[in-house]
Amino acid sequence: MSAALPDAAALPRNVYSGWACVHCGASLAFGGAPAGRATGQIGAVCLDVDVYKCMPGRGCAIASRT
Repeated sequence: MSAALPDAAALPRNVYSGWACVHCGASLAFGGAPAGRATGQIGAVCLDVDVYKCMPGRGCAIASRT
């Protein structure tokens, strides 16, 4: 899945913390693959963070095949 990453300031807490997939929001309790770096800022505060996506065969990877 090659969707553009959202602004870091717009990410929900579970995605920003690396607990959920950046594309579909599924739990990454059993691991995730790097999806890139979401960038953003609020005032002078940099919010850049690495985000993760579902592993192949789980979560959004299954949904994208149907």
